[in-house]
Amino acid sequence: MREAITSAEQLARVARGRLRDRVVDVGSSASTALRGAPRSASFIRAGGAVPLHVSRMLLDRHQVAAHALAHLYAEIEACRSLASWACEAGGEARAIAEAHAGALLLSLRGGVDLGGGEIAPLGELELRDDEVAKAIGHPAVAAWARDAGSGVAVASLARAAAEQGIPAGDGAEDERIGWIRHNMRDFVERLVDPLASEIHRRNGLIPESIVRRMGQFGVFRLATAPEHGGDGLGVAAMATAIEELARGSLGFGVLTMTASIASDLLARSGTDLQRRTWLPRIAGGEARCALAFAEPAYGSDLARVATRAERQADGSYLLMGKKAWVTGASRADLVLTLAKTTTPGGQGQLPLGPSLFAVAKRRGAPGADFPDAGIGGAELRALGQRGMGHYELRIEGLQVGREALLGEREGEGIAQIQRALVTGRIYAAACGVGVAQAALELALERAKTRVQFGSQLISFPRVAHRLGGLIARVAAARQLTRAAAQVADTGQPCELTSAMAKLFSSRAAWDAADACMQIHGSSGYAESSTPARLLLDARSLFFQLGTHEVLAQGIARALLEGPLP
Repeated sequence: MREAITSAEQLARVARGRLRDRVVDVGSSASTALRGAPRSASFIRAGGAVPLHVSRMLLDRHQVAAHALAHLYAEIEACRSLASWACEAGGEARAIAEAHAGALLLSLRGGVDLGGGEIAPLGELELRDDEVAKAIGHPAVAAWARDAGSGVAVASLARAAAEQGIPAGDGAEDERIGWIRHNMRDFVERLVDPLASEIHRRNGLIPESIVRRMGQFGVFRLATAPEHGGDGLGVAAMATAIEELARGSLGFGVLTMTASIASDLLARSGTDLQRRTWLPRIAGGEARCALAFAEPAYGSDLARVATRAERQADGSYLLMGKKAWVTGASRADLVLTLAKTTTPGGQGQLPLGPSLFAVAKRRGAPGADFPDAGIGGAELRALGQRGMGHYELRIEGLQVGREALLGEREGEGIAQIQRALVTGRIYAAACGVGVAQAALELALERAKTRVQFGSQLISFPRVAHRLGGLIARVAAARQLTRAAAQVADTGQPCELTSAMAKLFSSRAAWDAADACMQIHGSSGYAESSTPARLLLDARSLFFQLGTHEVLAQGIARALLEGPLP
């Protein structure tokens, strides 16, 4: 298995070098040393590697290849994480890891799967047939992949799970994380599961009584430092809690994720006053948070933010603009708002760059979603991810003091957001794992109990094959997310791994939810059914904290400009 994964890595490295040759801007000062260098060279000089600069124009021109590279590396990282888990957990975990790696190598001969039926041929990555044959087509590797990833081997995972249960993906977790998972699962089964379908059907809000119970249970304080009222247990602990909450209902997972991202922004970038004011309240579940970053016209392109924060003569700011898809805005006590800072005069002629503001507001109530002057909004009824409400905000002459400026530093809003999104994407990946796990469990139970043409659905090879592949894919998503969280807790850079985890896990959630609906048949297509809810929830993950396309672009750039993961 290790040799098979290594062969895929070798192929990916060749593809990375070829694409790097096509997109590096050799005209930039950072890349001058590349002139005359051989193709796919390491570009090493005394004192270290020559810094590379990828041309945005060239990267866009070769976008299919770039995104194929991103997805390929995400698949390989998931295989590596799954293989490491298999070595720790043993037993059925090894069969799962082998089936997943074998299936990847078999499918890779046909190209890189970008999702949605879009396949990027290996030729897009300038990989020659002989290079592919030498790597993943090596006789020993190919023979292993044919056995490990065969239909029989993959289907056997589902049949074993039907008899013995889906192997626990937490088999290698430490005692502390295992305790959190066990307690959160109990909490979800008692308080979340009974509400999930009704909240979705009515497009209702999570009851305040349940949010208070979450606060009392310690959900929001897991990753917050003890000096700010938290437990200081880290990213892995919070990701575990979010996964279990999302397994019951994605809205509960997103509620916790939003609070965690807000806490991270305040802890990393806030002033002492901002941290003292908000972090203990968020950790205790007393304060709700919302993130107002995206806008109707620009979406993920935060650099083009149009909302203005005009600095006044007295040092305060006047905020004006619109924000889109602000989840939980009505009941939020704190809205972290990105706005383009301008100098006194208010005409925007001297922009200072986007800044973040910690905007305090009164909590809305039925019939009065936004009771404060200067801020209003309208609900955007979403297909899925219900429970918090999604809103378009209108900010019209809202005045805030200088103490609202995050860290009291102008022009650093995007950098502050990017730092927080590293852990935020790990939490989003955990949401994907939770939805995927819920869909997988429901699909397997249906396949065991539903009889068609005189046989259980699980006895049909196509059904067993699809479920077996999902068992492996969901396990891979969990282990990749776990690996990213563990790196984050060490304080090492994990921007690339967290983005890969989010990309991979949201696709796994969609695959599992789609299979769940298909196995349920027409009953799963009913609007009030759980398979329908899971499918709609899974689809929303493709946009959260960066669309798949934005993530793939960022992953590709990081791979091409930086060292290999």
